[in-house]
Amino acid sequence: MEKKIKIGLIGLVIIVVLASVWFITTKKGSIIEPITEEKEEEEKDWVITSEDELLKKLEESDKKFKRQEISNTIVYWHQRMIDDAIVEGDYINYQFDKDTKELKKKIINWRDDLPEHLPSVIPKEQAESIAGGGSATLYFISPESSIFPIKSTPKNPCWVVWKVAGTYEGGSYYDIIVIDAVEGKILGYGIPPP
Repeated sequence: MEKKIKIGLIGLVIIVVLASVWFITTKKGSIIEPITEEKEEEEKDWVITSEDELLKKLEESDKKFKRQEISNTIVYWHQRMIDDAIVEGDYINYQFDKDTKELKKKIINWRDDLPEHLPSVIPKEQAESIAGGGSATLYFISPESSIFPIKSTPKNPCWVVWKVAGTYEGGSYYDIIVIDAVEGKILGYGIPPP
């Protein structure tokens, strides 16, 4: 029985990771733009803390959570944002038993060394120009980042520019250019996920 529970939890973790990758690739400045019907359907999966019976017992905010039912579990996922910047690696995840509504698991990754609001940053278009084209999204890069392996973690927010580097029969491959959004300097390059 414990083995089945462990396998189920591993499955949930995989789904949560995939959901976060999905969130990042379909959020602001995305290269991938879902069709309108998918967007409308997607909006139905989002809930506000104060309007959800399970969440309002745990949160006293108006955070927006992605709600999904996976097997016998209700999963809520909140990606931390500071103004328009995604905070890489910072999220809240609650998992409830679908039948009893009992909280099964609570995961909070939340850095406390970040500002409450964004400093003044260069415009998105300027970052895209510095990178030689592409599509930029604003991030606070995580010290544990495996996608943006910059020697010393930037304290400033960064524009992450995805730029098509070439194509192959199955699609495109990308360069990821990381630009300090305050100073306008290229800091390094990211590793595209498979």
